[in-house]
Amino acid sequence: MNKTILTAAAAVSAALLLYGCAGSHSSDKKGAAAKPERPTSWSTEQRSLEEVTPNKGETQVFITKDEENDAVRLIQGVLSTEPINDEKAALDLIASYSEVMGFVDVYSELKFGGIIDYSDKLDYRFDQYCNDIKVEGSFVELTVDMTEGNKAVVLNSTYTDTWGLNTKPRVSSQDAVRCAADRFKLSKAATKPELTIFEGPKLAWVVPVKDKEVCEVYIDAENGDIIHEKRIES
Repeated sequence: MNKTILTAAAAVSAALLLYGCAGSHSSDKKGAAAKPERPTSWSTEQRSLEEVTPNKGETQVFITKDEENDAVRLIQGVLSTEPINDEKAALDLIASYSEVMGFVDVYSELKFGGIIDYSDKLDYRFDQYCNDIKVEGSFVELTVDMTEGNKAVVLNSTYTDTWGLNTKPRVSSQDAVRCAADRFKLSKAATKPELTIFEGPKLAWVVPVKDKEVCEVYIDAENGDIIHEKRIES
């Protein structure tokens, strides 16, 4: 296994404590500390793509990358010879591919979402959060082949890079409700909008509304704009 020198591990831990999830910070506070540089080392020994071997019956390892930023999104191959028997082992293995996959700190960003059982395979799913705010549509899945001694055979990710994202809303929840009310009738649940991290990534308030076609609107927590209308599924 290729080792990454961990000289900055302590600095990364300190940065995460100071700035929260992936270096989130508030830029409007006077005297606020500057955003730390993106970490280049991890607390877990890192693996390389060269260590992945083809799955049984296959002749090569399959890699899929994001078309926009070239980030690795999927690795199909034997990721480790060690068996994965629980979510902790799954998360530890995912952490060892942080450099390859572009993850910042899986131990603070990923929360176990459950196991999907496909009879001969198990999917360990982890949903992404930033300062306990869910990142919509972002998850990491590790597939384990039970017929091959619980070896991990697929690592699939829709991970969103939230490094430096400010998770302190400028727009209050009450103002978000008023912004939604300018265009839609509000549902009874609108008095308690929730924060989410929408694509971009952007911090947004989710406000339930009453409409024939729209069930929720997303209000930009920075400026109050409506940035998304969630349609009612037919």
